[in-house]
Amino acid sequence: MSIVTAEVSRFDAENATSMSADFLKRLGYKGSWLPLKVSLDGELYVVELMFQKKTAKVQINSATKEIREYELQEVEAPSNSFFKSRMPYLIAAASIAVAVAALLGVI
Repeated sequence: MSIVTAEVSRFDAENATSMSADFLKRLGYKGSWLPLKVSLDGELYVVELMFQKKTAKVQINSATKEIREYELQEVEAPSNSFFKSRMPYLIAAASIAVAVAALLGVI
């Protein structure tokens, strides 16, 4: 008499994330992909990953473990708007400081 144990195939968010990162690496996008978000929409796992200036969204059918769709996008680098907007004021202040120092005979 033999005992047969049925192993239930478990496909969860961790497996979906790993599968997505492996898929992107096979496509040639080598590197360490950082998981941002995983959600289950019906039977589709939607995995969002980021690497350097790219984000990827991969949809995987949870029943068949088949990649249904993927999308890659370039992420805009955040602009350093604080310094860009303040730069004219900094230049003007430095110019005034030099002019005042020259008038006082410091330089």
